[in-house]
Amino acid sequence: MRSPALAALLLLMVSQLAPPAAGFDFWKRHFGFEASDILKQVEHGFQEMEKSAKEEAHTLEQSLRGLLGRTPAGSAAAPAAGSVESLEDHDEDDDDDDEPDIDEATGLESGFGDSFFGMFGPARQPWWKGPNVCVEREEIDESTHRNNSKGEDGDDAAAIFGSFHFSSCQQTPISYVCRTKMNSHGIRKTFIVKYQCCYGHQRVEGKPGCVEVHMKPLMDTLEDIGARDFVELVRSSGLDEKVRESNMTIFAPSDDAIRDFTDSFQEANQVEFYSTITQRRKRETNIKEDNLSMRKIVLGHMTPGFYDINEIVNKNEVFTENNNSSIRLNVYPAPGERIITANCARVTSINNYATNGIVHVVDRVLQPVTQSLAQLIAQDEQFTTLESMLSKAGLLKQLAEPGHWTLFAFTDSAFQKLDANIRKRLTDADTCITNVVRHHLVPHTLCSAPIVTHATTLNLDGEPLSLERQPEDGKLFVNKVQIVAKDIMATNGIIHVVDDVLMPDSGQPLSHVLGAHNLTTFRSLLEEAGLSEALDSTSNVTLFVPSEEALSQPEAVAELDKRRGDPAALRDLLLFHSTGPAVKGCDLGSSRHELKSGLADHSLRLGYYSSWPFLSSAAPGRATVECARVTHFDSRACGGVVHEVDRLLVPPENSVLEKLRNLGNYSILLRLIENANLENELKQNAPLTILAPPDSVFEQLDPVDLQLLHNDTQLAARIIKHHILPEMLCCTGIGASSWLFVNRVETLDGHYVAVRRDSDDNVHIGTTTVRQCDIMATDGIIHSVNRIMVPMRRKNSRNKNPNVDVFLYGL
Repeated sequence: MRSPALAALLLLMVSQLAPPAAGFDFWKRHFGFEASDILKQVEHGFQEMEKSAKEEAHTLEQSLRGLLGRTPAGSAAAPAAGSVESLEDHDEDDDDDDEPDIDEATGLESGFGDSFFGMFGPARQPWWKGPNVCVEREEIDESTHRNNSKGEDGDDAAAIFGSFHFSSCQQTPISYVCRTKMNSHGIRKTFIVKYQCCYGHQRVEGKPGCVEVHMKPLMDTLEDIGARDFVELVRSSGLDEKVRESNMTIFAPSDDAIRDFTDSFQEANQVEFYSTITQRRKRETNIKEDNLSMRKIVLGHMTPGFYDINEIVNKNEVFTENNNSSIRLNVYPAPGERIITANCARVTSINNYATNGIVHVVDRVLQPVTQSLAQLIAQDEQFTTLESMLSKAGLLKQLAEPGHWTLFAFTDSAFQKLDANIRKRLTDADTCITNVVRHHLVPHTLCSAPIVTHATTLNLDGEPLSLERQPEDGKLFVNKVQIVAKDIMATNGIIHVVDDVLMPDSGQPLSHVLGAHNLTTFRSLLEEAGLSEALDSTSNVTLFVPSEEALSQPEAVAELDKRRGDPAALRDLLLFHSTGPAVKGCDLGSSRHELKSGLADHSLRLGYYSSWPFLSSAAPGRATVECARVTHFDSRACGGVVHEVDRLLVPPENSVLEKLRNLGNYSILLRLIENANLENELKQNAPLTILAPPDSVFEQLDPVDLQLLHNDTQLAARIIKHHILPEMLCCTGIGASSWLFVNRVETLDGHYVAVRRDSDDNVHIGTTTVRQCDIMATDGIIHSVNRIMVPMRRKNSRNKNPNVDVFLYGL
């Protein structure tokens, strides 16, 4: 963009800010300067920005050429991939780098360069351009040579753009990383440039670059930070020379942690195991044979290399000097801080730099971790029932493989506390076993440390587990069940031992779930009809259960009273509320379809209605069954699932036409259907919806028009078809909608009519208002409406009937 064009644009903007008649005098009168002065400054800024952009583009081009091995003569070659260099090796005033600036205060990337912001004052130099900052460069070759222009894995970017590069930069508390992806004529590369403090230096707020940290050897650093007992263990284990000569990261237990660990062994009559703690001056040559185990434990706190906690991400795993026993690092968010754990021990002090390593302090001794969850469960005799259930559920093999799991493990004695019938069901039914053990599994590692007061996590089925710590004694509970042993580490997760089985609804029989969700009236009806035990023994059933409020409605009470005197009739009514197999809530909204009910020769018709017709996948909708709205989904039980509905489901006994005859006030509509010979066409389009005007509506017509309808069968057929929808449309599925999102449905004569619900909860279909909704029939639904709709004749229609115009005029 050229500067004159910018000036013209800005001139227009400034003139719009002032009153129309004021012109530039407005600015001088009110602010004491000419508006043209602003324009000159801004124009100068854009000129500098344009110049800076050209310079940065040229620098980037030169850098990319150098990285590709096409460095122009006279320029320095790029460092080798993976090399590290200090910025002190270069001219600190040289700003010709190819990474964009990051504002240190906001963390936002600037694409304009320092020159643009220079007109408002000098720019602040980023910390990573200061002293004692080391640079690590890496080049990743992703090149593929192909005959066509299509990129790897179907990537069409090369075909669209030809040659291109994309750059992005990210700043963390200790580093600044820029990535550039480049594609040039089949050469695909990623360049990574990482700026971070050179070892022995750290960032200090308000100072450029990195500041040197005074460092001592690892053994001295351990003593300085209060890990003297661990230092004695290192010496007594004969590892002091290794610590002095190696580069390593040590997760050092505090003195209190080692004393607590020693006390636990004293209680187990293993005083001699750590007798070296009290004999600090004992020489290495006098170490007992038991100290070989201690040596392994000490090695289990050491890992080769430097691990800065600020660069640790959740679920990092490092391997120790003890035969690659692992340390699992987790980062948990907490108000105002991060809780960091190493094998579930809380890290209380981080990044204590030494000349040959880093020390992090932990609040407990880390014992070697060499076995998987499956191995830990299999070798412990108190978990025989849990092991069997995990095996039957197909999960034991999964817990033997690498992963990140948390298992709330119940003991055999906890399983024996369950009701005998439930124990038998869990022993016999694989479905219930799977539901129960999956309820005890969490697909990530959850230590006890981040549970300060209360926390919630999700199990393997996405159901919540509530964890809490009692403030008075620190005891831990999950779903009100006490955790009696915590943080047992495995190579692929954590075990917390619980003293009761965490019994989910999906592990309970259907009758129990109905009671737990306050569906007691329906449960008592099942018992009255002798169906409760049969349903509890099923393995794959769905129940649509009316709520307590629905069963208290006068229509429902009358229907139940009528059937209570006939046990078979009550049984049929209740079976109509069931289907198989189990249908989850997400399947109810997939499409409109029918499911065979538990009552022979009867089906349950499902419907799903989107609130926004053009955004059906994004907007929440309404699910219905037999035009009863599903108000609560997916209460899982052992062998089934329960959905709550807002109406008693009564099996229909008559067709649409039979139902109209039985109602008694639709004789004119029935006569017109018969005269127009539409009975067969209605059957062919079932299930359907009839918008039925009662006799009182037809009688409001002029007698001449009414007689015209009886005499002209073609006109009658068109009018009747305009009142028929070749689908089931339940009033309960129609929600309130704005004029932007109005549903439209097609009538049998090919026209479309709007469907909506107004603010007074009235349902409107086309120009009618529905007075009585959802009269169910075996082949469709009847809605009683307040008027007759007349279809407008389409332009160029071949089927012209002058009587339609006459009839329309009469209305």
